[in-house]
Amino acid sequence: MAAFISIGVLSLFVGILFVLSPETLRRLNDLSMAMVSALDKKAFKYRMGLGITMIIASLLFFFVAYYISVKG
Repeated sequence: MAAFISIGVLSLFVGILFVLSPETLRRLNDLSMAMVSALDKKAFKYRMGLGITMIIASLLFFFVAYYISVKG
């Protein structure tokens, strides 16, 4: 269950960055380029759709974590 919550938080954070502050995400990408592969330029081209999709995915992860804790 902790994994679902962690993935949900990460997805929500990145989704909000895609929608509200893509420049911050670009700077984070530049900092992490040596450690992790670079984000594709198309991700920034379709940033609104990708950001909203990631926010919806994070809500799904939160729901699954809640459902597992209730039905557990």
